[in-house]
Amino acid sequence: MEPRDSALWELTRPAIMDALGKIKAAVIAEKKIDKYSSFPALKSVGEGQYIQLESDYGVPNYGRLFEGQGRWNTKPFVYEDLSGYSDLLSYVRAHSVYAPFNGWEGDPSDRFGPRMLEAGVADLVLEVAARHAQVKGFEWDESYALSRYLEMERWWQSEPLGIRLCVPILNVSFLDDVIPLDWNVTIRRITDQEHLERLFSLEQYKRDWWSNRAATHALFIDDAVTITYPRGYGGPVWGEFPYAIIDRAMQAISVKSDFPAGYQQVCYEPIGWSSGYRAGLGQLQNGFSIARYSKKMDERAEAPAFTFSPEAGGEISQYFVALADANPQVSLAASRLQLATLRDDELDEIVDLCVGIEALLGGTKAGDTTYKIGIRGAAILAREGFEDSAKTAGLIKKVYAYRSLIVHGQVKYEKKRIVNLGGEEFLATEIANYLLRQLLKAMLKDPSLIDQIDDDRVVFEMIDQWAKQDALDDAPEPHQDLR
Repeated sequence: MEPRDSALWELTRPAIMDALGKIKAAVIAEKKIDKYSSFPALKSVGEGQYIQLESDYGVPNYGRLFEGQGRWNTKPFVYEDLSGYSDLLSYVRAHSVYAPFNGWEGDPSDRFGPRMLEAGVADLVLEVAARHAQVKGFEWDESYALSRYLEMERWWQSEPLGIRLCVPILNVSFLDDVIPLDWNVTIRRITDQEHLERLFSLEQYKRDWWSNRAATHALFIDDAVTITYPRGYGGPVWGEFPYAIIDRAMQAISVKSDFPAGYQQVCYEPIGWSSGYRAGLGQLQNGFSIARYSKKMDERAEAPAFTFSPEAGGEISQYFVALADANPQVSLAASRLQLATLRDDELDEIVDLCVGIEALLGGTKAGDTTYKIGIRGAAILAREGFEDSAKTAGLIKKVYAYRSLIVHGQVKYEKKRIVNLGGEEFLATEIANYLLRQLLKAMLKDPSLIDQIDDDRVVFEMIDQWAKQDALDDAPEPHQDLR
């Protein structure tokens, strides 16, 4: 592959070679070389390999051997001594894209712009040279140096850049290493190397280490968003972020999971470009953090709460595909299921869950809502193996009654908070969460159900069908979760 700007490459190449030689000389002379102040390492915790919080302080940062000329410079080398650096700096200063990218707008009164430009130009040289030293050693490899230069050159263009998103999934794991969801969306096991890369920059946000370290799998998404760097010294500007894809994946997991799941860290891997290197680590890096996980999770857990079987992983994949084409009621119900897991307040949680149940069962016909959703829910779940339709309808009515007291401001709602089932006590939110997930499973497997929910004849046929199966003793075992 050829450079976009052959002149820039020809000016940068000798400076990279010279920097590599100076790094080698410093190592031979045993010069003091600054180490990365924070560099993660793997250690065994709980059931697998996780990242330790403490740095091992053992990895040299070769770029720190150089600094610009200045009164307080104590480094062995200065930028200005690099071969061809002055010509390279002049070329970049005169360029309409490169100069602003590196902080120089041409304003004579700007005292800091020229210094930023000098450092930015040196950074292009030193990032490539230091990476070469870390990965290939000190003997010049033209092909490797050019490949790294091309990645940095692409970054300098101030244009949209392609990335692969990596979103670690919290609190649940998978036996399968890979679960395809769509042509560009996959759940995949995070490698040890990717663990090191994704958590490299989280040391400064120590609160995020604990909740992220036990993740075993991540959602990987290709070709869904680009980022742009208007300036080399600032962070990226994100394009329209694909929250909808991530949320759909989390909804599919939530439908299947008895345990809350979510995400916090958003990482990205540059595709064909680089803004710089971190010793010998790969390119996966922390993007930003967002609290999209249940507060009920144990944030200091050393392992996920639950591991899905291959069969369950396949079902999650099916739910993800079905949700892409789901009608508005099913989409709303799945969204409310996910939102309920994020709630801190139990009252908000039950409202979300009941909105989801009503979205699936409410239909468009007028009538008593509590009665309708009870009968309709019992009919649909009868098809799924819930053998006592009267009990199912009663449970739905109980959780809906709890919701109604809350939204209407009735102080006696506490009396409905606990539901007695088979001699055991359950929170109404637990029952509602379970019922909503079972209803969503049924309607994602058979999308036609949502269009038939207003037809009383169809609803009672569902119940009659179960009754006939029961009479023939062909019914499945009683559902253990609704005793």
